[in-house]
Amino acid sequence: MDNTFIATYFDWDHRTPRKRHRLANRVLNKLRLNGQVIPKSPDMATVEARMNIFHLASQTAAYKVAGDVVEVGCNAGESSIAIKKVLNEYAPEKQFHVFDSFEGLPKLQEDDIKDGIYAQGSMTAKLDRFKKNFSDVGLELPHIHKGWFEDTVPSCLPDRISFAIVDGDIYSSTKYVLPHVYERLTPGAICLFGIYYDEKVFSRPYTAEPFKSPGVKRACDEFFADKPEKVSVLYACEYSNGYFRKL
Repeated sequence: MDNTFIATYFDWDHRTPRKRHRLANRVLNKLRLNGQVIPKSPDMATVEARMNIFHLASQTAAYKVAGDVVEVGCNAGESSIAIKKVLNEYAPEKQFHVFDSFEGLPKLQEDDIKDGIYAQGSMTAKLDRFKKNFSDVGLELPHIHKGWFEDTVPSCLPDRISFAIVDGDIYSSTKYVLPHVYERLTPGAICLFGIYYDEKVFSRPYTAEPFKSPGVKRACDEFFADKPEKVSVLYACEYSNGYFRKL
């Protein structure tokens, strides 16, 4: 299956560096800091993030891992489109479920507030925009579960999951969703975290704070402390993804 649709469905011209980006990169090189400054993506998922989704989702589909597919925190559907294309090609029999409030983040809990990054209502993408993105590329909509995660998870999750994206952005959402998804993952299933920043693996000191989302890693560290799996980091340009495979 060709994956060129990842770079053709959306506008990627933002990647062309401008004078200020080139200047910043020259400074970073002189200081011997890791990486480079790249113009910010106008969408929630970068090309690299969609590539990660393409390879992991197609892997579980091609190897016939049992279960359906879920995306908890789908925003405007940019990642959802990559998943749907993979399922249409490799596993059309699988059901695809997406979850989002379509009202942005919920009221922040104490642990989220301490991180000092997000506010209630941040990351909002309306349901109409999600549907339009699918319509624009001629894809059938997945099963949409609109509402706060506490009202839709776990009640609307499928009993068995082969591939999942958990993209809650903050500590409290990740901590709540992860156990419910984990217990439904079948052997060999893969779960990917939309933003997972581990500075010990891939430090980017100049990365904007929202692309680090420290609460996600903190929730994962707590959850996997007594689990056989561990989260690995995947490069995703402006930020990084994390993933694990269920044993």
